[in-house]
Amino acid sequence: MRNPGEDQSIAVSMPTSASVAGSSGAASDRRLIQRLLMELLVMVILIIPICVYEFAVDPVTRGFFCDDESINYPFQDNTITPVMLGLIVGLLPAIIFVVVEYVTQLRAGDISSTVDYLGWRVSTWYVELGRQFSYFCFGLLLTFDATEVGKYTIGRLRPHFMAVCQPQLMDDSTCSDPVNLHRYVENYKCVGEGFTIDDVRQSRLSFPSGHSSMTFYAMVYMALYLQRKITWRSSKLSRHFIQFVLVMVAWYTALSRVMDHWHHWSDVLSGSLLGVAGALITALFIARMFDDGVVSILTGGLRRENTAATLQEEVCPTTPPPYSANSSFNEEQYCSKV
Repeated sequence: MRNPGEDQSIAVSMPTSASVAGSSGAASDRRLIQRLLMELLVMVILIIPICVYEFAVDPVTRGFFCDDESINYPFQDNTITPVMLGLIVGLLPAIIFVVVEYVTQLRAGDISSTVDYLGWRVSTWYVELGRQFSYFCFGLLLTFDATEVGKYTIGRLRPHFMAVCQPQLMDDSTCSDPVNLHRYVENYKCVGEGFTIDDVRQSRLSFPSGHSSMTFYAMVYMALYLQRKITWRSSKLSRHFIQFVLVMVAWYTALSRVMDHWHHWSDVLSGSLLGVAGALITALFIARMFDDGVVSILTGGLRRENTAATLQEEVCPTTPPPYSANSSFNEEQYCSKV
């Protein structure tokens, strides 16, 4: 017989289901916090090179020919100012994310559903909104970093370089002097009369176009996002019209850079391709928007058929070969041989 003390000690030593659930929940929260901190660290690491390039690094100093017409354009203000660029690249995608995620959850009837997120009851569409926006920001930082590396490594002169720099050679002569007409100049200083030091520095950052890379990344990514998330049953063309408008915003921004003499056409082309590549890589391999579609494309659109039954039927042919009549194998032995 057991005494009551043994039963009591056994009952005390066995963990309760509530304690097990609490420990598993705490472990899940720790893993979530670690993942969030790691992703935040990655974002900060991507921001550091941008700050270093913008505030601590001078672009490569390139030489030029005094009679180079491609850098002798007049200076003009930006049609798409940096503030407008920020609204296009940052505010517009944020509005689209909020509207699309809210409407998607509303249609699914899950707008009031919540999840436990680090001890807080958070709406599920808030979590999805944050996830989508984090993917977008990650790809945007990657594109920005690639653009900055190109600008400061190449140091290509903008079309209005001569108007802004107003170079003075080491012998105090200028490019307007006839003796320097076809001269290649490497040693010079920028007078920059009427312009700031930052204007002179910016005149060496033509390749690739940052406006083009940023806007094409943002707009192409949003077009792919709408393709994945939104369907209008009442109209098949509405979604494609919005996608077209988004891409045209990027296209006009890129064209304005050539029109304003801030970039050469090749700078705009390279920046646009860089932005499109960044959007495609982020959408396909980071956000993984079209996993099913990519598999279908890679397999040529062919469905995988279940061939188990077919193989089972063909293991033993119904009609044995002609030589089987004179063979010592019966039908069962023949099938095992096949």
